[in-house]
Amino acid sequence: MAYKTDKLKARIVEKYGDQKTFAEALGMNESTLSRLLAEGKDWKGSMLMKAIDLLEIPQTQVDSYFFEPAVSKEKLQEVKV
Repeated sequence: MAYKTDKLKARIVEKYGDQKTFAEALGMNESTLSRLLAEGKDWKGSMLMKAIDLLEIPQTQVDSYFFEPAVSKEKLQEVKV
């Protein structure tokens, strides 16, 4: 399943200025972070916990940053019909 990443990307810029700086703080290659954000994939285990901590995301808001389902183009077409 793919997830929306707009809110997460905005938080990264708000807290770190750009994705490169955040990737460094996270201990991740910038291209890996970019791919993870572009594909809207699941964040796993300790990397998810570290990102939540670094971005100072309240536990009550984690789902809206990391697990908000993206609407596929096909689903959008179904809604419009």
